[in-house]
Amino acid sequence: MSLLKLKRRKFLLLLTLIVLFAIPAAVNARILSCRSDPVVILSNGTILDLSAEISTLLINVEEIHYELHIPVGVSAVAWIHTPAWLTSQETFTIIADQPPGVYEAYTIGRTRSGRATVTAYLTLLTATQIKLDFASASGPEDFPVFLRVQH
Repeated sequence: MSLLKLKRRKFLLLLTLIVLFAIPAAVNARILSCRSDPVVILSNGTILDLSAEISTLLINVEEIHYELHIPVGVSAVAWIHTPAWLTSQETFTIIADQPPGVYEAYTIGRTRSGRATVTAYLTLLTATQIKLDFASASGPEDFPVFLRVQH
């Protein structure tokens, strides 16, 4: 083996080790999480873009449940679920009990391990995708994470 090839291999090994150990912990933590990202379209033209990040692998997630409280007289026209959630469920309960322009969401995540953190997001959009309001909060799994948006 030539001296040049040996130096090249040592250089590549050193470069690989630097890259592996230089990855920040935040990136590693991001790899060990998954995201639910459904959308609910309401009869008044409002769009609720929901999201939940769960601090575990997708295979460990049993269910993400969204309880939505929307204005009286408004109903859900369509739900667009997160694709490729083969091992878990995304479920909804929708209750029309709020005053006009007020939308609340309780997000509950359940995993097989019982030790995950759930970060919930709620974006209120018009039918033309104009952002009206946004909220986010975090909590432990099996605990309702409360969000409220309004316009």
